[in-house]
Amino acid sequence: MKKFLLVIYFLKRQSPGCLLLLLISCYNTGKPKEGKNADPAYLQNSFTKINAAKGLLQNGDMIFRNGTDEVSQAARSMNRKDTSYSHCGLVMIEHDTVFVYHALGGIYNPDQKLLREPVDSFCNPKDNNAFGVYRFPLDQQQLSILQDTVYSWYHQGLKFDMFFNFLSDDKLYCSEFVFKSLNHSMSRKMDNYVRLDTIPFGVTTDDLYLHPDSKLIIREKFFSP
Repeated sequence: MKKFLLVIYFLKRQSPGCLLLLLISCYNTGKPKEGKNADPAYLQNSFTKINAAKGLLQNGDMIFRNGTDEVSQAARSMNRKDTSYSHCGLVMIEHDTVFVYHALGGIYNPDQKLLREPVDSFCNPKDNNAFGVYRFPLDQQQLSILQDTVYSWYHQGLKFDMFFNFLSDDKLYCSEFVFKSLNHSMSRKMDNYVRLDTIPFGVTTDDLYLHPDSKLIIREKFFSP
């Protein structure tokens, strides 16, 4: 594990492109590992936290999770300032059920298409040890545009961007999907927030929740009682 993290640190300092290739390799080799945290008390406590959070969620919320595998560690290393989370998506409430739309690739999502999962699955404590929810102050018109954008991409079968290229829109990585969906709903108000110095990798996970207009709704960590 230490050697793996040292390689990530070196590649990040030397070339972001090299690190992206490492991430792609991690996404596409081997088989998904079984979740390690299967202790009944841990799971019960964790799902209680997830269920309690559901009542706070609204359409358009950004939701983040922190995975416990090596791929998640590599993803966190791409964050600029805060490494609390490794993956993100957008909340949509449909017939009283909370779903998360998110872009995921590799062995975790073989067809690479935009995913729609219940929030319980997205935050699954067997594979994650934390989640957080943040919100931009969207009005009803902006929320409507956001929903239309997300549903359109989902029905089109939007693919995951294995090359993490922010300059293309035909395929999107996780934080790019969240950013571009929200930015479109806000008439490109967030354009100036893109880090041009790191193009083609323009938006990281922590860029989203550290944005000055992003409001914390809830942060939870999973642990055994």
